[in-house]
Amino acid sequence: MDYWVQAGDSLWKIAERFYGRGSQWPQLARLNWMDPHRLTPLLVGQRLTIDYPGGPLPSRGEPVAPAFRDMARPFEVDSPAIIPVVPYVFVLADEIDPFRRKVVRRVLVDPVLTAEAAKNLGRPLRVFPNPERFGFIPSDPNSPLSMGRHAKGMKPSSFVSASDRILRGSPRILGEPFWIDLGKLSPGAKVFETSEILADLDRIAAKTATASGKVDIEAKRQLVLADREVLIKGAVPPQAVKGAAAMGATRLLQGVQIVGFAMTAVNLGHAGEQSIRTHSVRPIAAETVRQAGGWASAWAGMKLGVATGAVLGFSTGPGAVITAGVGGFVGGVAGYFAFDWVADHISAD
Repeated sequence: MDYWVQAGDSLWKIAERFYGRGSQWPQLARLNWMDPHRLTPLLVGQRLTIDYPGGPLPSRGEPVAPAFRDMARPFEVDSPAIIPVVPYVFVLADEIDPFRRKVVRRVLVDPVLTAEAAKNLGRPLRVFPNPERFGFIPSDPNSPLSMGRHAKGMKPSSFVSASDRILRGSPRILGEPFWIDLGKLSPGAKVFETSEILADLDRIAAKTATASGKVDIEAKRQLVLADREVLIKGAVPPQAVKGAAAMGATRLLQGVQIVGFAMTAVNLGHAGEQSIRTHSVRPIAAETVRQAGGWASAWAGMKLGVATGAVLGFSTGPGAVITAGVGGFVGGVAGYFAFDWVADHISAD
């Protein structure tokens, strides 16, 4: 017969109404030439074909032509109802926590642009080799120079400067932005906050006798405040550094990852409802096995992707992020289907 979708309907609810079990919605989807593995909206007023109540449903993967049609009153198109489906989104970024703290260091990496900038400024400028490959090294790791002296521009020092303005770094500094993940610094590296730099400048100002010297220090204080400058004592390893392309790829993967987490919650919610209706723990247990298998395999796939990228020469930079993402997706989908077989033996509904 024919059925016209009403507000609030989903394939789960329709299957439950006509077949007594909402878990039959994939067969109902195939009967209506829908892919049960894709998130497809139902529109109010949409016509669906339904088998004889209590009659046989099509076997998996075999859509069936409409059999018997019985007219029902159509409804005006209103808002869509989403079909509960399993979206295979198992991607893990190389940074699980999108809020992990980073600081930004802007440096000149292009020799041509650096030469042009030096010509316009009338002074030489340093060119940094690819920071994603070589990291950042202080001018003198053993220098006794204090934080305040470094902020005043004295060199060499044992510090690497960066800005806590995490969007693009200090706008007054020439060069491309590179994000430093403070959670990936080498053991023994230490981060000094803006307040600590200012305190050391105040210490130096208290020892300064001349008015011009105090004015100069105050000017440096304002720059430190404006840049929200932080200092890293020690070398910054390349694994802690990302350029704009790598950060963009990471944020994209993190967005997909959040969607995956949300879809997992939706699917577990549907399974929980089914467990409540049937008074059985089997549906929620089966779905938990599927989701746990997918995410665990995504993690393993991400690690394998990182290792594969390293073999191919992508140990850092956007290449490493992409290989990690591809590995996570492939591993997650493969793991979900592998554990789906186990779940089917727990609950066939």
